[in-house]
Amino acid sequence: MEHYLRERTNTLELLDERTRLVQFCAHLVGDREIAEDLAQETLFEAWRHEQTLRDPQRRSQWLSGIARNVCRRWMRKLGHDSAHLLAWDQIQKGQQTHPDSLENVLVDEFDFEAELERKELIELLERAMALLPEETRTALIKRYVEDSPLRQIAAQLGTNPAAVAMRLQRGKLALKRVLTTTLQQEVAPYALQASTSDDWEETPLWCSRCGQHHLRGIRNPSEGKLLLTCPACGLWSVNRLPLLQGVKGYKPMSTRLAIWENDYYQTALNKGRIPCATCGRMLPVNICLVEEIPPRAWLKEWIPSWYRETQDRIVSITCPACRSACNTPLDSLALTLPEGRSFLQSYPRVRTLPFEHVEAQGREAIITRFASITANATFTVVFDSLTYQVLSIFREGGA
Repeated sequence: MEHYLRERTNTLELLDERTRLVQFCAHLVGDREIAEDLAQETLFEAWRHEQTLRDPQRRSQWLSGIARNVCRRWMRKLGHDSAHLLAWDQIQKGQQTHPDSLENVLVDEFDFEAELERKELIELLERAMALLPEETRTALIKRYVEDSPLRQIAAQLGTNPAAVAMRLQRGKLALKRVLTTTLQQEVAPYALQASTSDDWEETPLWCSRCGQHHLRGIRNPSEGKLLLTCPACGLWSVNRLPLLQGVKGYKPMSTRLAIWENDYYQTALNKGRIPCATCGRMLPVNICLVEEIPPRAWLKEWIPSWYRETQDRIVSITCPACRSACNTPLDSLALTLPEGRSFLQSYPRVRTLPFEHVEAQGREAIITRFASITANATFTVVFDSLTYQVLSIFREGGA
């Protein structure tokens, strides 16, 4: 009874905090629906970093601090267009605008970070920057790499902030021309249209199970919706997550999803419990066969044929309250690891080899292995058979 009362008290406290955080986030961002997602992200971050809470009596203040940072990140990411329009409106009305906001008035609509992943962005930009005039290159580096204020850049270049803002605008336009002409082939896989579609379309992503076909996909950036399937082997991925909102291309969406999945599932496996990705309710983590998953977990999803056919267990987190589910097989756990993402970065076209059940480090283990289709390279992860904890990682062959 004592355990039950403690659990019930913790649940009620969590619900109270979530309600308060939704109101707090709504006050900061001005949108109740978005605030729901931000409050959920706050609770997830708090769960991951609960060891940093030194004074339990100040839990509410601690959560508010996390929520404030989450909202600031969201506003920095999605508030760019609003800042652009506000600054332009101020200029039209003759109001004074801070020099550092001038670039927001002059910036064009080509959002590099929304179109390209960070590592690929750096590589392509380094090549593109080498083709620009030295002064333009210097201004871009100081502003966007070193994060220097316009006034400081202007002083270093012996000019004024308005001139620097104009130079930055011209530099970004020049980069756009380079990326869409000289480096067009490299950029092509990422420069996908941002329009939404309910029809299946071919994506630049290769199926990681068979390695023979591009995945078909449906995406809706405004909803954070990403559906992927292989036309041959039945690989299927169904995702509707706030973190995918505003991301336009299939590859950026897939990469962001993989990072989130690794963080979410590894945290879940380490702690044994995790907040529901939809409603925030604390849930247990199960490693089980598909037929052992509660039927309610599939009410909002499709069951891939290869899920039904597999004899291996999957990680399942199902919510009886909102009927949402997060399910992932062992091979997906391997490929979303940082080492797995790095392997796919080097070899985008891979196939999944059959699992091997062995003994490793004195315990039962499962070997998951992936082989490149285009090179003599393999990626191997050894998992504990019972807990799915990573025991060892190997990468062999290749350049």
